[in-house]
Amino acid sequence: MMTGVYADGVHDDTQVLQKYLNVGDVTLTPGKTYNVTGLRVTYNFDLNGSTIHMTRTSGTGVALVTSGATVTNGSVTGIWSSSALGNPNGVQGMAIYADNATISNVTISSFPSYGIVVVGARNNPSITNCTITTNGYMGFYFDAETGNTSGGVFSNNVVDQSMLPAATISESGVAIRGSSNNPAVVTSNWTITGNVFKMPVKPADWSAEGIEVRYMTNSVISNNTFIAGSIGCSVVRSSGITVSANKFSGSDAEALEFADCKLCSTKNNIITSAINIGILLDGTYGSSDITLNGDIVSGTGSDCIEAYKGCQNITITSCTLTAAKSGKAINLMNTNIVKVQNTTFIGNGIASMAVMLDTCPGNFSMTGGSVTNFKSCVITIYSAQSGLVTNNVTMSGVTVSGVPTALAKVVENGASVGSNIVVSL
Repeated sequence: MMTGVYADGVHDDTQVLQKYLNVGDVTLTPGKTYNVTGLRVTYNFDLNGSTIHMTRTSGTGVALVTSGATVTNGSVTGIWSSSALGNPNGVQGMAIYADNATISNVTISSFPSYGIVVVGARNNPSITNCTITTNGYMGFYFDAETGNTSGGVFSNNVVDQSMLPAATISESGVAIRGSSNNPAVVTSNWTITGNVFKMPVKPADWSAEGIEVRYMTNSVISNNTFIAGSIGCSVVRSSGITVSANKFSGSDAEALEFADCKLCSTKNNIITSAINIGILLDGTYGSSDITLNGDIVSGTGSDCIEAYKGCQNITITSCTLTAAKSGKAINLMNTNIVKVQNTTFIGNGIASMAVMLDTCPGNFSMTGGSVTNFKSCVITIYSAQSGLVTNNVTMSGVTVSGVPTALAKVVENGASVGSNIVVSL
């Protein structure tokens, strides 16, 4: 039983609480509000249904500072309002400064900067069953920068930034990075599952994604729900990432992006709406060795799947793609070595074509599956790049109905179509 605390939401309880936190586990009295100017947790801190209310406008509300420290079962609140601009240098709700720290069943809200931030190269942080909402800059941020890290769990949380103005929000709901721009520093073996990410509709800043992971390896992003934002899930300069069984709706630029990624895969994601693109493969140099398997994409304003600028070794298997009005189910631009297998293309009599090869060297095969009700054709080869020859475009075993022709060729400015073009109804 703690003595000397007010727990009335009026008087400051920092000094007394910190005295108890310094020597062992602490469990608060349920249903109380404790005003503080910042606490450091070294053992286990059970909020027990109570609220830690941070009254300062700088610093950190609750910091976990030793390996194995935990904070559970309550709320951590600040004094910031979403009517004000966010500030990355402002007070933050919670911070992790050590390995193997856990935050579970905590609501973190009303801070101008971060809801939760991991400071430095920390291993195995665990954030579970939390609600992280109404924080001005970012809900959760991990950026090791100084050294490789391994392990991390971010699961069954709700990250809600949807109340922030679309005109001013400037960062993602969650960002997990080995580093911002150093390929030698990576974070690995994360499990990101069962979360809900809510962002503003049509944010002005393209950085306002549901989640961005960068320089990450061998990790899983699964069974999450992504609502609105510029991009639902952005995977950047990463490898060995599996994105599976997620649900996406209302993203502005694209629902799912792989940018400069290698050896990544998807499985059984469902995209029901995107203002622009469903799945985008892109980057400064392009993504390679990407497998898309069993994804269902519909309700896009543009292409269901788009690959751009140097992407190669792409496999699309057993997907169902419902194309947009006058659009394309798959749009390949300057992309090489693509296999499409057992995929269902649906044009609904309004989409233009199933596949566009735009300025591609060829090396495209389409086997099995079906193509129905496209206005123009199954495949279009287009190029205006002088000297580019498109070879090796084949289609076999595909059931086609309601499409006037199999292949259209539009080449100009010295481009040409070469050998092994085998596409027919």
